[in-house]
Amino acid sequence: MNLTELLRSDGKLWVVVTVVLIVLLGWFFYLLRTGHRVDKIRKKYRV
Repeated sequence: MNLTELLRSDGKLWVVVTVVLIVLLGWFFYLLRTGHRVDKIRKKYRV
């Protein structure tokens, strides 16, 4: 039995997928917010 089969049998695969998706979505929104802040600073100082 390999790791994938073990995770599927316990239902833990969905937990792993969910956690990875949450982390990726959080990272994506963080990057969007940071980009928005950089744009504000650029407009303020006209750089």
